[in-house]
Amino acid sequence: MKKNRDVKFIIYQSLYIFVVCVVALKGANLDLTQVIEDDGTIRARITEDSLQKLLDALKRSIIVDTNIYVLIKKEDLARMDDKIKQLVVSASNVSITSSPVSVTQPIVEQPKIEEKPPEEKKDPGEMKEIRIGNIVLHQFTMNTLNNPYDTPLEIVGITTIPPKSSKTFETGGQSSVVIRVGDQTKTVELRPNEKPKISFARIASMGEDTRVSVLQTTTGFRVTITDDFPGQLDIKFNGPVTVKQQGSNTFDVTLNAFGSRSAFERFTDGKDSPYQIGFTVTVTDKIAGHKISGQNTFIFGEW
Repeated sequence: MKKNRDVKFIIYQSLYIFVVCVVALKGANLDLTQVIEDDGTIRARITEDSLQKLLDALKRSIIVDTNIYVLIKKEDLARMDDKIKQLVVSASNVSITSSPVSVTQPIVEQPKIEEKPPEEKKDPGEMKEIRIGNIVLHQFTMNTLNNPYDTPLEIVGITTIPPKSSKTFETGGQSSVVIRVGDQTKTVELRPNEKPKISFARIASMGEDTRVSVLQTTTGFRVTITDDFPGQLDIKFNGPVTVKQQGSNTFDVTLNAFGSRSAFERFTDGKDSPYQIGFTVTVTDKIAGHKISGQNTFIFGEW
C-alpha cells in the first residue's frame, strides 16, 4: 500500500511541475493575480516592464507637425532635380512619417471689450452752470438769443425761449437780465445803446460867386448817420432841399429853393450878398428814445 501512495505522489508532483512549466512558458502570472475577468475578457494590467517598453517606443518615434513639415528619405531627395525639390519642400499638405501626430492649435480667448454705458443726459437742474457761449445783449433794441438746451430758457421778466430754438425780444433800459434754465441762473450785463451821430460833407463849391441856378442842379452836401442799430432810426430832413438816399444811412442833399428868377429876386430883396439857406436833419431812435439834430447852410451870391 505504501508503494502505491509513493507512485501516486510522484505522478502528481510531476504533473504539477509540468503545469507550472507550461504556465511559465506562456507568460502567465504565478502570483495568483486575476488576469481574466469573469466574462472571459483579459484584464488590462500595467507593469514596470510594459511602461519601460512604451517609453522606449516613444523615444524611437518621430513626432512631426504635418501641417508645417514634409518628411522624405535623403536618397529619394537626392534623385530629384532642383525643380521637384522646390515643389516637395514647399508642399505643406504632404507628409511621410512613421508616427504622424495631429497638433491642435491652442484656442486663444479674445479679451472682452467692456462696453461703456451710454451717457445719461443731465437734467438742467444738475448743471453746475449755464453755458451758451458769450452772450451779448444791448439796451433798447431787438436782441436774438439761441436756446441749445432740452428745456425752456427764461429771460426773467422779458420772455421765454422754447428748447432748441431761437427768439428775438426787445430790451429796455435795464442794466442786466437774469437767464434761468431749470434751477440754474446766470446774470448777463446789457451793453448801452449809443446815441446816433450826424456828419456833413460839402460836395459843391459855395460862396458869393456861386450861381444858385447851378447850385440847385448838383449835390450840395452828403449826410451820413452812424448808429449801432440804424434799422430803428427815424431820419427827417427839414428845409427847401431834395434828398436822395445813397446807402443804408447816407443821403445826398440838393438845394431846391427857387423855381424861377422872380422867386430868387423876392428872396434877395433887401438882403446883402452872399445869401444863405439852411436845412436841418433830425434823427430819432424809435426804441431808445434818443433824438439828435444837425444843420448846415447853402451859400450863393446871384441867380
